[in-house]
Amino acid sequence: MKSPSFIAILLITMAGFISQGDLVPSPQSAFPGESPSVKPLLRVLPAFRTEECDWAIRWDICLKCVRNEYRYAQRIHFFPSGQYREHGCYTEEKGFFLITKEKGEE
Repeated sequence: MKSPSFIAILLITMAGFISQGDLVPSPQSAFPGESPSVKPLLRVLPAFRTEECDWAIRWDICLKCVRNEYRYAQRIHFFPSGQYREHGCYTEEKGFFLITKEKGEE
């Protein structure tokens, strides 16, 4: 049986991931002082039903997009020392956009 402290740490860690969304709020704060090496890549994924979000990196964001009849998308920024992915939604009219917390959500 797992110790109570292990379970508490696990629950706190999971709650942090769920409540914070992205751990680093922007590409510039993830790679301070660096400039992107190329333009960001927009990756629009073909998710139209909630079952298709099972494979998404951020399935929670994918579900929010699909429920609002948007497509799940990623904007990937390339820096010399690594990549930064933004997860959001996409429509032909709006293009890529980040979703915000809706009223009543935590």
